[in-house]
Amino acid sequence: MWMICSLEENTLHKLLFGRFKTKDMKELQYFSGIEVVQTLDGIMLSQRHYILNLLYKFGMTQFKPITTPLDRNLKLDVESGTTKCEPTIYRQLVGSLIYLTITRPDLSYLVGLLSQFMQSPHDTHLDCVKRVLRYVSGTMDCDILYRSTTLIRHEGYTDAD
Repeated sequence: MWMICSLEENTLHKLLFGRFKTKDMKELQYFSGIEVVQTLDGIMLSQRHYILNLLYKFGMTQFKPITTPLDRNLKLDVESGTTKCEPTIYRQLVGSLIYLTITRPDLSYLVGLLSQFMQSPHDTHLDCVKRVLRYVSGTMDCDILYRSTTLIRHEGYTDAD
């Protein structure tokens, strides 16, 4: 395998196309709801179109955007809220937000918190998800850039307790 990787790009291209039945679709621009823009600075990933479709699907295009995803004084637990909401809608919304964290890591903690209530969501939980969508609608232009000049280093931490 290392021999193939050491070949020049043009030679590798010819080798792969000679061996496998493939199509050359040129530069990647859109993949599975993620827009890809390749520049000299690096690769920019965005889910702006995905967000617009999400807001349209759940009837939230007319809602006013907000600047914070969650009220800091709000305490969520299993018994939050007075009535239970439709679990299917809640699960679809949270699932959509989970997919959105690909390009929006700032939402990861919040989406993880909201996903804890998928078994039996209440109206308060649904209101929080809708608030996150209002936040996302106001920050649609936040993209993630993987710079070509920097070394990407991923670190993960865990607590064994």
